[in-house]
Amino acid sequence: MTQLLRTQAQEHVYDIEKLYLNAANNVCQFIYIENQYFRWGPLAEKIKQIAERQTSWGRDPAQHNAIHLFVITNDTNDGIGMGTLKTQEMLAQLGRADVIPGVTRLLRIKQIRADAPPKPQPETANDHAGQRKLDEWQAEQGRKTREAENSTVQAQEVPGLKVHVCSLVAPDSPEGQPWMPVYIHSKLMIVDDVFTTHGSANLNTRSMMVDSELNICHEHPAFSRPLRQRLWGMHTNRMGAQDEPELAFKA
Repeated sequence: MTQLLRTQAQEHVYDIEKLYLNAANNVCQFIYIENQYFRWGPLAEKIKQIAERQTSWGRDPAQHNAIHLFVITNDTNDGIGMGTLKTQEMLAQLGRADVIPGVTRLLRIKQIRADAPPKPQPETANDHAGQRKLDEWQAEQGRKTREAENSTVQAQEVPGLKVHVCSLVAPDSPEGQPWMPVYIHSKLMIVDDVFTTHGSANLNTRSMMVDSELNICHEHPAFSRPLRQRLWGMHTNRMGAQDEPELAFKA
């Protein structure tokens, strides 16, 4: 049995939004996502919350393993690439701001400027005290900016959650040339080898709240598990097609 779900803003129907959040809320082992976009913060926050909640309820990652989130999206400006603000925010929520460090550094610089004290304004050309304060202000802001530009962006631990975000490249890319990206157009999520949804909805606000979209979902392990195995095997050349999320994550 399958269920049809829609986003139809004109009729105030937001079934797909509820679908993704409810499915994430029920995860026990892993979530696997393939999507053209990865820019919808509420899903990241829900996954983070459920991982932290299960840990607070007594789930020990060392004994029971963590919840694993596997994401495949585009290595272009449409997906990750140089990054967009919404993608960076979503990754930062999941502790993976390191995936697009350039955007993270730019946001750090923006925050430095927002937090800066008022810029001193010498009253006249002979206001030496005012000029000295301005020079000191500029030197301090320059120092902080350089530190941000050269800072290391590291993954941050989220209790009970491990996150792997990647893109696909063509194995037959010309030697000596940059890897050729494989464009992802699928919109798929599998949870615990049981639940699957796929359809037209991207992981962005437009698909959840604005555009007209149609997805199906079902709880059918006989379909979900072989599909996940086939995709993982195809994407990793059989090196990451394990059924245990912990082993696949390490592979």
